[in-house]
Amino acid sequence: MSRPKKKPNYNPDHVMQEFMAAVADAFGSYDDREDTTFPGLNAVATEFGITALKARKLLITAGVYSTALSRQVAELHVSGVEISRIMKITGLSRASVHSYLPYSKIPYNLDELSANAERIRLYRERKKKCEEFRLSLPTLAGQSKQEQEVALWKLLLYLQGCVFPTAKGLKFTYKIKGGEMFVNRKSKSITQATVFMAYHKAMELGDAVAGPKKLGTFGASYLYPIFVRLGVISADAG
Repeated sequence: MSRPKKKPNYNPDHVMQEFMAAVADAFGSYDDREDTTFPGLNAVATEFGITALKARKLLITAGVYSTALSRQVAELHVSGVEISRIMKITGLSRASVHSYLPYSKIPYNLDELSANAERIRLYRERKKKCEEFRLSLPTLAGQSKQEQEVALWKLLLYLQGCVFPTAKGLKFTYKIKGGEMFVNRKSKSITQATVFMAYHKAMELGDAVAGPKKLGTFGASYLYPIFVRLGVISADAG
């Protein structure tokens, strides 16, 4: 008699394909022959609770990550060059070399399936919430400042624990306690009043918010990427 499956409700291949798709969606796409700004690999890895090496391997498998080094490793591997030789040529560790090669089949183990399914669910919910807020901005703009602030703070409470990259690529998260936002990279909190001040400034300037300094408030380097994710500031503004 066969043993019952630990996760009978999960289709392993489907979950892992969806997980790869979610990671790729969060990352976007990058080809150094066309793009000059590299999306944060570490931030995406942290968002899904995986290593940067695994994130890169998933992105390469999905076909959305291409650099001179990844193409070199791929060409050497396709030519039959052994991993140890590729390590010497590129100066990469064995683990790094493997991270630059696509999966022939995405591996999984039963203990990770439920965790990955939950990561997919949380990512999709956060993305949906941000999209709904972005679409509501024209309507919010016609409401009172207090109504706008209530909607903004409600979403910020929901997004606690999300990973955001600063303009310099430093990843951070935040927690809210009462009327204060505590960023894990900063000892001093950002007050609710400061967050609202930065928000109204961003709404006033629109596409002219070309960088954190334009917000003119304490903690702008952290509020700026948060507002970009919420759609308050255009991702192309800077």
